[in-house]
Amino acid sequence: MSIAEYYNWLKKEWAKVGVILSIFLFVVLFVIVRQYDFVIFILLLQTPLYMLHQTEEYIFPGEFGKFFNTKIFNLETEDKPLDENFIFFVNVILIWIVLPIFALLSTQNYQYGLWIPYFSFFAGIAHVALAIKAKKIYNPGLIVSLLINIPVGLWSVLHLINIGILNNFFLNPHILIGLGTNLILPVMGVILFKNYQKNE
Repeated sequence: MSIAEYYNWLKKEWAKVGVILSIFLFVVLFVIVRQYDFVIFILLLQTPLYMLHQTEEYIFPGEFGKFFNTKIFNLETEDKPLDENFIFFVNVILIWIVLPIFALLSTQNYQYGLWIPYFSFFAGIAHVALAIKAKKIYNPGLIVSLLINIPVGLWSVLHLINIGILNNFFLNPHILIGLGTNLILPVMGVILFKNYQKNE
């Protein structure tokens, strides 16, 4: 398989690859990292947990792109402007690369990754907001958000406060970084939507 063929395959199957990768990461984190440094364990844990979030969004039941295009953008088209390319790049770059890099940088200084649990928490809250905006009880990603992302993100922050790594839930720069990283996504969505309208 050529690099181009592998890339095209990954672009279609990345969420399924994420399921397998999340299982591997869970094993490594719980067997090795958890005993090595519990703070690093918490920060790295957000990545495979978010991969489960992606599983609900894009595998089972999936169709988050369709939901966003038809229920949030209120368009008739199901696969644009939030298309395969945008979904692939945003999810892989942010969750597979950015989150683990900053979590690993935290092995040198915890300050690098303390925003990550906030990011997971607010990403979960975002799905609640989407349900309200779309006036739908369910959207792909909501169940994992309610059962995993929000409670684990919240627990992670509270644990960091309890052990003295964070002084306050709200009065620190990490909550702003976590929230701001989430807000980048709707801003990108608005830009995507406006560009789509111009080209139509």
